[in-house]
Amino acid sequence: MPTANMGDVQHPMMEKAHEALRDTFGFSSFRLEQEAVIRRLLVDNENALVLFPTGGGKSLTYQIPALCLEGLTLVISPLIALMKDQVDTLVMRGVKAASLDSTQDASKSGWVKNEVITGSMKMLYVAPERLNNEGFMAMMRRVRISLLAVDESHCISQWGASFRPEYLKIARFAEEMDVERVLCLTATATPSVSQDICGSFFIDRDAGVFRIPVYRPNLALNVEVFDTMAQKISRVVSILQGRTGPAIVYVTLQKHAEEVANTLRCYQLDAAIYHAGLPSEERGRVQLQFMESDRGIVVATIAFGMGIDKANIRQVIHFHMPKTLENYSQEVGRAGRDGSLSHCYMFLCATDLPILEGFARGDTCAKRDIELWIQEVSLKQPASDSTLDFNLYKQSKDYDIRQNVLNLCYAQLELDYGYIRATTPFYSIYDISRCDENGWSKVLADSSPAAKAIRTYWTSKGTKCQIDTMLTAERSGVERSDIARTVNGWELDGHITSKASQVRARFMVTKPLPTGTNDIKHLADQIYTGMVGRENEAVEKLRKVVEFATNDDCLAQGLAVYFGDEDAVPDGMCGQCSFCTSGAGVEFSPIAQSVPDAARLNKILDACPERDDPRLLARMAFGITSPRLTYGKWSTAHPLFGSMVDVDFSALVAAFDEECKKAGYEKAETVAPARTAQKRTYSKTTTTTSNYSSGSSRGGRGGYGGGSYKRGRRG
Repeated sequence: MPTANMGDVQHPMMEKAHEALRDTFGFSSFRLEQEAVIRRLLVDNENALVLFPTGGGKSLTYQIPALCLEGLTLVISPLIALMKDQVDTLVMRGVKAASLDSTQDASKSGWVKNEVITGSMKMLYVAPERLNNEGFMAMMRRVRISLLAVDESHCISQWGASFRPEYLKIARFAEEMDVERVLCLTATATPSVSQDICGSFFIDRDAGVFRIPVYRPNLALNVEVFDTMAQKISRVVSILQGRTGPAIVYVTLQKHAEEVANTLRCYQLDAAIYHAGLPSEERGRVQLQFMESDRGIVVATIAFGMGIDKANIRQVIHFHMPKTLENYSQEVGRAGRDGSLSHCYMFLCATDLPILEGFARGDTCAKRDIELWIQEVSLKQPASDSTLDFNLYKQSKDYDIRQNVLNLCYAQLELDYGYIRATTPFYSIYDISRCDENGWSKVLADSSPAAKAIRTYWTSKGTKCQIDTMLTAERSGVERSDIARTVNGWELDGHITSKASQVRARFMVTKPLPTGTNDIKHLADQIYTGMVGRENEAVEKLRKVVEFATNDDCLAQGLAVYFGDEDAVPDGMCGQCSFCTSGAGVEFSPIAQSVPDAARLNKILDACPERDDPRLLARMAFGITSPRLTYGKWSTAHPLFGSMVDVDFSALVAAFDEECKKAGYEKAETVAPARTAQKRTYSKTTTTTSNYSSGSSRGGRGGYGGGSYKRGRRG
């Protein structure tokens, strides 16, 4: 592990770093590996990867260099709320920092852009999706980017726990913009994910990686096994009644948060609820209340935690088992940041596993749907500006491909095969409201071709009007961009207010897409292989959690080994986990039914008439929602949805495949999206079983298939 050279404190850049640490942030010295990271950036002028546990002080490793370097520090961060929190804190300290995000009005974003262009801005926070914006990219070409900080950089690896397709484009951006140095940061990266990050950004895996082991000696890790929900409730009540400080109870689903919190209240435990389905104001209130509490309880999904830096959390309870050890490490890492003893509990229950497996298996769609999607993309005629545009919401529904998976498919066409390049999305529908009669008269008097086209084709809705920019452009011959620009101009001039909807993704065609049947099938095979590989990887991660929880080994040591820190726990025994205190791992052996019951299969077949996709039927039986199931009303509201959750998923797919084969893989819907192909074909896939207590076969890391591209910085 690299260490700081104390002689480098005399280096002018390190002197500036210590000055910024003291004067801006109020600290007298750096913690742990912070100084070594900053030296790597400021003195060595090299890229680096920071692997610090949650609460390890990652943000200072780019905020300090930002104040020492000429030019802009650009920070890529996945969550708007996190960006705003960091920007607000920096501004209070006198740092010229800002974010660009979709919640800002034109005035605020215009000010930020001007400050960036003039060189006044020191730090700019953006989401990775911003790299698809033409205006942003043009602005960045006029700016010296002295440092690119990539927060949550594990999202760049498709084998990570939180893979996000847009993160794949960051390395290309770094190269194209001639970024001077790159700092990647994450709290949860296995050795393989770290290798992916280093490869993408040309980071030296020896000198450029700075790691603080995940082992925290003040955390007592415990695993307990239960048969029923009632048993778990009884135990969590006992733990919380004896708590000595604030506690977080993690659950899997939003409805679980409501159920568990309401039950705890029956025991006079005042538990707050936090999940992504709540209004942002309510989430903010719950978070603030918890941060200020001495004994507060929050029952939450994994949505709760990012940005939670509370020192005295005494208990973290996983009421449901976490999906991955990465998640587990982050969540238990929120306990005991003050160094005092804190207890972390993981509850194992066989009935919880199918829900988690559903998450793992939910993203793989039918191969034939991938073929049909590629066919639509390939055969569409480009617009006059040589771009293709698509309504991804409609495509998701038409081809039964989840939105995040569809985004990945487009990213593959762009990055791995070089067919397209994403550019600025646009909205196809504008709802226009008049501000006052004077402004409205100017709208009516506008004689530009675009204004005339808008007034010709808009539809009135009382005092409001709606314009379909796509339809108007097609009928009038006026460019869609001119129509949108005119509407936006009216709004900037204060004549109207508008609300845009139905966003359409837009792509430049960079080389001819495949149009032949065999070429499309070959490309679909490669993309599908990657999907199956990622599904098997997700199931494998779930199995690793069970393996970790039930092994005859110290839990702290098992977690450290998973993250590559084999020597972090002294003598391999923490002395306070449930294994160390009992001398044995817990007994837990959930095995799903491998032979589906024929009567239960027939109920699903009677309820859902589709016979073109065995996986669709298996999803309904197992309880995995999809766009097509939702559209057909066979999803969460249907009484049979999830009725066979106790059966091995791959066995369900095989059983339904036999029924679909008998029907010739026919689609039952009488009205369907226009598609060239009349039938689907279906190729069975080998997937892991639901026997989590034994080893499971892993799918090949099929990845993206085809091509590759050079990623990283120049010079």
